[in-house]
Amino acid sequence: MSVIMYAASWSEYTAALDWARLGSERIAEATSKPEEMPRGARYYLTADFLSGFGVDTDGTLMGLFSTVKGRGEDMVWHAVLHRRAIKLDCFDGFLPEYYKQFGFQETERVPNWTVGEPDVVFMSLVV
Repeated sequence: MSVIMYAASWSEYTAALDWARLGSERIAEATSKPEEMPRGARYYLTADFLSGFGVDTDGTLMGLFSTVKGRGEDMVWHAVLHRRAIKLDCFDGFLPEYYKQFGFQETERVPNWTVGEPDVVFMSLVV
């Protein structure tokens, strides 16, 4: 599957993210609240508004979400190959291993600010 991503405004992206977070506990747990997304970043959505991500000015991939199963891999490749995403942070568990397949490696790990929750893992693209 090849996913096509379109440039979106902060308002369009955050509305789509908010809707996705309301409909999926997993997306809500893995993404920041829409109002916390930086306004200066570049945002991308699919034409159906069901998937998206942002890339901050420093190359941080953020807020990747999809309510359509199977789009994630194409979206990460798109962010890396076409939108210059070079780093990210995620919660420990499934995601660090998942992002390794795209060339990311762990660079730092910090305890979660919520006791008992997974560590926050920082990753950078291996060049």
